[in-house]
Amino acid sequence: MRKLIRIYTAFEDYFSGGMLFIGLTLVFINVVLRYFFGKPQSLLDEFSVYFVIWGTMAGLAVALRNNHHIKVDMLYNFLPVGGKWVVSIFSNTLGLAFAVFFTYYGVALVQNYILYGQRSTDSQFPLWIVNLIMPASGVMLGVRFIEKLCYLLKDGGKHWLAKNRGEQHGDGLHL
Repeated sequence: MRKLIRIYTAFEDYFSGGMLFIGLTLVFINVVLRYFFGKPQSLLDEFSVYFVIWGTMAGLAVALRNNHHIKVDMLYNFLPVGGKWVVSIFSNTLGLAFAVFFTYYGVALVQNYILYGQRSTDSQFPLWIVNLIMPASGVMLGVRFIEKLCYLLKDGGKHWLAKNRGEQHGDGLHL
């Protein structure tokens, strides 16, 4: 199981990082073509946007996994550890519900693009392929929310509560 988790984690990292790298490389190439050769390529602009968006959408799950997402925790920090546990369960359950919603409607969007055969204006690239990142990133987010919920609920929350009680006593433990 641990090997599967490591493989999936590597997939998330390399996929999101690779997509961003390719997208930004295409931007760089087009800048060079525009300013040094006077021949920008609209296809490079179009596909660089697609790759950057894919990298960003896949990176949402990486940010969630590493707790680098935006959160408002002003009230959360004043709660007792048991209250933090309950709020964490609620927020991750809500996040999982969002991931399910996002995946469902992402699949519906892709199906509509397939049904109507819509293509991009410049390259005539099928937009259903471009929009596959919607359900894919929804599934990736769902996996990470399930992982967080399993961690919170493991052993009735005793492990999480013990770790966070230590945080309150200033021993440097952080989630």
